[in-house]
Amino acid sequence: MAEAKKSVYLEFGDRQFDLKKVEEEAKKDYRKNNKAALKNMNLYVKPEDGKAYYTANDDSVSGSVDL
Repeated sequence: MAEAKKSVYLEFGDRQFDLKKVEEEAKKDYRKNNKAALKNMNLYVKPEDGKAYYTANDDSVSGSVDL
């Protein structure tokens, strides 16, 4: 049985954020700034800052992307 397609959005004030796109941007930022393979990632979305912060590879790497 195939998994159902899903979308997750965060709404804050009058703005809406597609969390899949935020995740893709964080992964893209990681690959741009790091040569090591991405093993794991934690994503922290802070709409009040207009940013999503991430840690990767057991917190050895951190960064952020604009929402």
